[in-house]
Amino acid sequence: MTVHRKTLTLAAMLLGIAPSIAQAETACLTRPEAQAMFTYALPQVISGTAKRCEQVLPADSYLRTHGSELAARYASQKGRSWPEAKAAFLKLSQGQSSDVAKFARNLPDESLRPLVDITVEGLVSQHLPLKSCDRIDLAVDLLAPLPPENTAGLIALIVEMTAKAKDVAPADVADKAKIAGLTLCKD
Repeated sequence: MTVHRKTLTLAAMLLGIAPSIAQAETACLTRPEAQAMFTYALPQVISGTAKRCEQVLPADSYLRTHGSELAARYASQKGRSWPEAKAAFLKLSQGQSSDVAKFARNLPDESLRPLVDITVEGLVSQHLPLKSCDRIDLAVDLLAPLPPENTAGLIALIVEMTAKAKDVAPADVADKAKIAGLTLCKD
């Protein structure tokens, strides 16, 4: 399996949260917005993945031995990425019912952040296919030396490249790239 394929597996894991967060057909994120959202969400994605995969990964797997320390290291950057990540989460919430979007927009950050954190971690820990755990563990191990912004940037870039490589009408490629319910638009 190539590094590209492993990174795609991690991107797919991160996008596992997208169907619940990114329901809007009209909302799209720029690559910097997606990167901020992924930077913010990575600690919860890693924690949720470690919880979900604990039952199938060997005791010496990366997630079981280093997952919590990686999540803690990545969490140190969450505050810096929150303003743009919040805007991205709120933009994606526009596709939810208007009551949900209004509720989210009106919450103070100290209430919204834990809600986003719990939602992301919970969705990953409940819905990640167990058969993906070994590939995701390897991908996380390979990406772990990178700073969180670089990992998130790489994931956003791969999502954009993968979506544009799909069979999309040429006019659509120029403006948007869509994969797993997340639409990336031009910067």
